[in-house]
Amino acid sequence: MVYFYLLSGLFIGWSMGANDTGNIFGAAVSTRMIKFSQAALIAAIFYTLGAFLEGSGPSGTLGRLGSIDAIGGAFTVALAAALAIVAIVRLGIPVAVSQTIVGAIIGWNYFSGRITDFNSLITIASSWIIAFIVSAAVAALFFYLMRRWINRSRLHLLEQDMIIRYALVVFGAIAAYFLGANTIANAIGVFVPVTPFKDLTIGSMFSLTGVQQLYLVGALSVVLGIYTYSHKVMGTVGHEIYKLSPAMALVALLAETFVLFLFSSRGLHNLLLSIGLPAVPLVPISSTQAMVGAVLGIGLAKGGKNIKYNVLGKVSLAWIVAPLMAFLLSFVALYISQNVFELQVRLPITYTVDKAAVKEIEQRGIDTKHLSFVNLRTFKTERELYKELMEEDFYTPEEIKIIISICENYPLLVNVELLNKGGLNRRFTEEQLKALSELDGKKFKRKWNLAQALSEYPAWKFIEPPQTRADEEHNEDLKSDLEIIYKVFYFPSDNNNL
Repeated sequence: MVYFYLLSGLFIGWSMGANDTGNIFGAAVSTRMIKFSQAALIAAIFYTLGAFLEGSGPSGTLGRLGSIDAIGGAFTVALAAALAIVAIVRLGIPVAVSQTIVGAIIGWNYFSGRITDFNSLITIASSWIIAFIVSAAVAALFFYLMRRWINRSRLHLLEQDMIIRYALVVFGAIAAYFLGANTIANAIGVFVPVTPFKDLTIGSMFSLTGVQQLYLVGALSVVLGIYTYSHKVMGTVGHEIYKLSPAMALVALLAETFVLFLFSSRGLHNLLLSIGLPAVPLVPISSTQAMVGAVLGIGLAKGGKNIKYNVLGKVSLAWIVAPLMAFLLSFVALYISQNVFELQVRLPITYTVDKAAVKEIEQRGIDTKHLSFVNLRTFKTERELYKELMEEDFYTPEEIKIIISICENYPLLVNVELLNKGGLNRRFTEEQLKALSELDGKKFKRKWNLAQALSEYPAWKFIEPPQTRADEEHNEDLKSDLEIIYKVFYFPSDNNNL
């Protein structure tokens, strides 16, 4: 059954292949510097490598935006997003895939009565704006450098074209690699905790975890999209917004590659943290916005006279329409899936303000004397409890968020074998796995009960208060690790006996 659900994620992968590779090679193909067949092959190989080797970097942010807790919900959300993407791609307009998926996730939040994590939403949305601006600025800078090189170079025109042609291939490959690392989470990130693939060992030297196989299958669906439908989108990016020369096509590609590297490289992320500098968040960005920003930056650097603002406006409108369409499709599809096909699109999570919860809230430094109006009450959804707490106006939104997380009834059974089956155990350190093994077979009523039990072990201890950005990053990574084991260890059958 999991394989059937996975089809919607692969559908997204196909739509990403149809859309995103146009952002990399559109200008090169349109200027006839690279044949479509060559561009498709390079994109396919290096996208797959990036997804396989580094695809887990940006995946956690989408999970914090809205943690879809049922595989039926993940299937429906992925399908809604894919349909929205395909609808716009069929018009030949490059769509912002990450924005579309965010719209679909928020649709699930609204349908399921969950509260959208606006901090994560702001982080993701701001990255879109930053990516667009940085790409435009970098492209303008590279334009001036490229013009100086062309004017001062004594190379024959044919030699210049050859250098540009090879550079387009090399940097196109690099861009495809980081595109795979950055965006594969958009396709199959929500299926990581329930991967149907078991560890695969080939000989004595080579092995693939279940998660690695999942990313590989997702990448192959992207490859299929590249070969079957990406040619049309390449035309829009390559010449309809602003007609580029081969040299300017290279400039645009260099700018997009820089932006993709900036938001995808865990190595750069860790390096900046190690030297005390603010790190760029590892989030799925819109490669469409990065490339369009680069093309616009070049056009403005050349005076802005020949920019086709009508086409630019059409593309920009798609960035607004796509997430709204995905939101509506997601909500409607979830309703149909739940009420017509009887799929479980959300876990039956409730929220109870009981004595244990009140005690924990008090220990977190929150005044509990104003909780009497909800004491010993059980709420069917997160939004119901949130609304009650907001109406009383005693607590800040951040305090309410903490109260809700403590009151959440989420039965858990620690089963390390479940981590081993999907290869998720390789995500954790030996110390973390040892701690989990010592708790193997134990049951917990709530997430924070398990988190408290694990906090007795140094490998699972948060740094409180965090003193540096590195400390904050440690805590964020630990939160992501905990969210993985919560999903894997969820055990509803014994809900009333914990």
